Amino acid sequence: MSNAIIELKQKNRTFNSTWLKTYKGFEDCSKEDAEKIVEQLLALANIVCDHVQKGSGDEHTI
Repeated sequence: MSNAIIELKQKNRTFNSTWLKTYKGFEDCSKEDAEKIVEQLLALANIVCDHVQKGSGDEHTI
């Protein structure tokens, strides 16, 4: 998946505390905690995307 596709998909979504609170288990989460969790999820997503993009031609990548 190219960067352009990933960026386009991210631009069409809003990842914030309100979005997170729509998921079961996060409904009662404070706004501050929800914002921290969203930041962590975005950081993890960036790490995964970087890993996938760097390993796309490497047959030894898990």
